[in-house]
Amino acid sequence: MRLGMMLGYSGATIQLPIEMVLEADRLGYYAVWTAEAYGSDCVTPLAWVGALTQRIHLGTAIMQMPARTPAMTAMTAITLDQLSGGRMLMGLGLSGPQVVEGWHGMPYGKPLGKTREYVQIMRTILARETPLVHQGDHYQIPFEGEGATGLGKPLKSILHGRADLPIYLASIGPKNVALTAEIADGWLPVFFAPQFYDKTFQAAIESGFAKASHKKSMAEFDIAPSVTVIMGDDVEACQAMIKPALALYVGGMGAKGKNFYNDLVSRYGFEDAAVKIQDLYLSGQKAEAIAAVPNELVDAVALCGPKARIKERLQLWEDSPVTTLNLSVHDVATVQAMAELVLDAHPNRTTSLPSQKSEVLSSAPVEQTNHTKSVEDKSMSEAFAAEAVFENIAKQLAENPSLASGLDAVFKFDITDGPNGESKSWVVDLKDGKNSISNDETAESDVTITVKDQDMVGLASGSLNPQMAFMQGKVKVTGNLMLATKLDKLLGNM
Repeated sequence: MRLGMMLGYSGATIQLPIEMVLEADRLGYYAVWTAEAYGSDCVTPLAWVGALTQRIHLGTAIMQMPARTPAMTAMTAITLDQLSGGRMLMGLGLSGPQVVEGWHGMPYGKPLGKTREYVQIMRTILARETPLVHQGDHYQIPFEGEGATGLGKPLKSILHGRADLPIYLASIGPKNVALTAEIADGWLPVFFAPQFYDKTFQAAIESGFAKASHKKSMAEFDIAPSVTVIMGDDVEACQAMIKPALALYVGGMGAKGKNFYNDLVSRYGFEDAAVKIQDLYLSGQKAEAIAAVPNELVDAVALCGPKARIKERLQLWEDSPVTTLNLSVHDVATVQAMAELVLDAHPNRTTSLPSQKSEVLSSAPVEQTNHTKSVEDKSMSEAFAAEAVFENIAKQLAENPSLASGLDAVFKFDITDGPNGESKSWVVDLKDGKNSISNDETAESDVTITVKDQDMVGLASGSLNPQMAFMQGKVKVTGNLMLATKLDKLLGNM
């Protein structure tokens, strides 16, 4: 079981617990997650955290689907994924009718159909195999309805995403949980009670797996619930700190008959308590509603008390199908204690758990992974690292000459800062279908691109953005600049 950290959303002002996040990153926590309701968004804090950390994955729990088009969500996810070196985990959810209609001004509609279409659109964008076309009940792309200009055209993302970027869904109702198991890579349940998994969730998960487009099992599905941890000697005092949040969600997050959290704890067997909490909360008796939350319900969904008691109760989570346990904690000491209990990572360790970089590479497209490996092999020798790039371009052109379509020109690459500071030139001649690559430094070219050895590797592997590299002076172009902008047709196939 891996550990994650839930940061939640802000109150009137936003403050990020950076000290805790950095310690989690150091100790080998798998992910850090941000949230949004109708105040702070979840993307801006996640970008801030990503810039300050090295290994920990970056998750949204959740990005509200009604707040963004599927395309905007995909754009955001791909951008954060590339900037963070492949650490993005995309958690999505519909939120509830009060927020969707009362804040975003959108109809809540049919959540199952909307979610299915939203994920389908995102998968198409991430795969980038075809231009985006989707004609469904909830989304029509290109849009051709009332008010359309008729000028819309199917597009592919300029930025290259990875088709296997993980998509998580937040759901708690049986039908939504089944849909999550069918179409998503992970599940973000709230107020998850491991001892009630079998009777509350198992059937829905198995039903979803059975409907998936391919044979699916727990081995490829991340169950990642959130759990609040309050560590202290006085068990009841720790439990009391959980009760206000439970009372708010069970009692106040939705009207009678339209409160998903109330329905959930009722399915756990706390129906009488759920009715009482809601009645009190909706009548304005919030203190009484908090007092009506049973200690047994708190213990079912949270970890409270001394370290020894938490260790004992952790066994319930270890025995369940949970694969990532996302903690809501309030101090560094608890971050450290949970790492010791779950990861066997002690606070005084001087090195973190193994870097996630190997996971990032293993989840990258096969072509990029193989190319990256060949570049690494070249880098270890006395050859230019960029040599592997041009070998791969030659191979791609031989296998698919149409890649040079529209590039009827001679491109010269002056590669600097090679072994021992040497420079070397490669000429890619695509004129008249020649499609040849040589080291003829005297050849005349339509455009000359000067770039450092390792930066050329970065351009080819996608880790260096061409436009940013040009703006930063890492790439210099002489001759026809517009021709240089078309090279992504070749480099995009590395």
